[in-house]
Amino acid sequence: MQKYELPDQLCDAGAFMMRPLQPTAFSDRPLSLLTPAVQEDFANIAAIELIENGDRPARENWQTRQVTNLLRHAQAHSKFWRERMPSRMINHEVMKHLPVLTREDIASQVNREGSLATTDGAAPMTYSSTGSTGTPVKVYITPQNSYYNKVRYIAQFFITDLTLDDNHTKVSPVKTLDMYEKNDSIVKTTESWAGPLSRVFKNGLSKQIYFTNDDESLMDELTKHRVGYLVCHGRIVEILLKIGGIQFLKKLGISFWLHVSDYRDPEVVEALAEIGVPSLSNYSAGEMGPIAFECRERQGFYHVAHSNVVVELDDQLTTTFNGVTVGRLLVTHLHSYATPIIRYDLGDFGQLESRCPCGHDGPTLSNIYGRGKHFLRHPNGNLVPFYLSTRALLGVVPGFTECRVRQNEVEAIDVELGGRESITEEEKGNLTKLMLAATDPAFKVRVKTVRHIDWSENPKRLLFSSSVV
Repeated sequence: MQKYELPDQLCDAGAFMMRPLQPTAFSDRPLSLLTPAVQEDFANIAAIELIENGDRPARENWQTRQVTNLLRHAQAHSKFWRERMPSRMINHEVMKHLPVLTREDIASQVNREGSLATTDGAAPMTYSSTGSTGTPVKVYITPQNSYYNKVRYIAQFFITDLTLDDNHTKVSPVKTLDMYEKNDSIVKTTESWAGPLSRVFKNGLSKQIYFTNDDESLMDELTKHRVGYLVCHGRIVEILLKIGGIQFLKKLGISFWLHVSDYRDPEVVEALAEIGVPSLSNYSAGEMGPIAFECRERQGFYHVAHSNVVVELDDQLTTTFNGVTVGRLLVTHLHSYATPIIRYDLGDFGQLESRCPCGHDGPTLSNIYGRGKHFLRHPNGNLVPFYLSTRALLGVVPGFTECRVRQNEVEAIDVELGGRESITEEEKGNLTKLMLAATDPAFKVRVKTVRHIDWSENPKRLLFSSSVV
């Protein structure tokens, strides 16, 4: 019989067997070992591990078939995509000849054709990009996309050998004017955070904190339970360091900082490491979920989430980041059957290597450029974090197609709204209230509408930038 070898992480007893189990870990039904939901999660975690860290030729063969399936689906169900593809038999080789997909292209396809998930058996859900860029985009997703994102998140704890029996604390800014006007944190707490696998493995507390710009309230809430895994933006940790200092963070019981979304300051990483708090980051997009996860051995290198995406480097369009030449990143979402995302320009730049210095045999990203620092300079000289997204702005001024927020003068915040000929006084008032509630009443908010925003100096199309920080 042929001998098969699983990846080291799956063979390592620490990946599964050495984790503390719940008394209810196993099924009490006849002729069964695990409940169906648990078994499904286990099977998919194992498959993700095999695809992403197993034999490279097998992975690439699987990706080739998935690309072919997606291309054929798009051609069969979309006039928009038929206009971009040749009429001959479609296979994976066609992809490299397709034009780059822009945000405007996605908006055009969605508006003309809606969801293409016609054989899904369930009504597709919609998702609006959270808006690190100033060009919001809406895509359709299926229930399978949501399930994949959840199980892939849990899979990373097995891949990087992180325990599940610690608390999980996620900190996010509130998202609406109504929530800001209440001026109070919203806290959601549950007894576990690992989904069906919480039945098998001992699990920590799950806490989700949505906070306003009341730093004292946030700090008070964080002290109520051991933090464990801290999941948040870099600017949130920077504010906690500024207000409470490194000793405050040390008292919180942070086992790992899991950084998401924005810029991560190397000095902050070093300060946390000195008190025994390591950090890991990931690279993702609201339109498609995970793109890459930071290598635990080599900081700054990100293993591509091969079970979800294919990443290309377009070296025809380059820029310079920290003295390094980086190219435009193009991403294909392998499971985007509701809204096909193929060779999509996220607006980010980076380097793409065939493997990681740690030995991981798969495409690896580094020097990712596009995650901006989101801070305003207050008139009194202090730094004020800027947390708003295009989703929040659309809540008070619907219908704009692009948006840019800039601080070119210390005392003022300028908001440009593209795709709107005008703005009502009520909309302007609500937008101003939202901006000041999320920042500080000391600022003056200036709003103007334009037909198109000139992004020529900002290829990432960042929603926010400050020239005075």
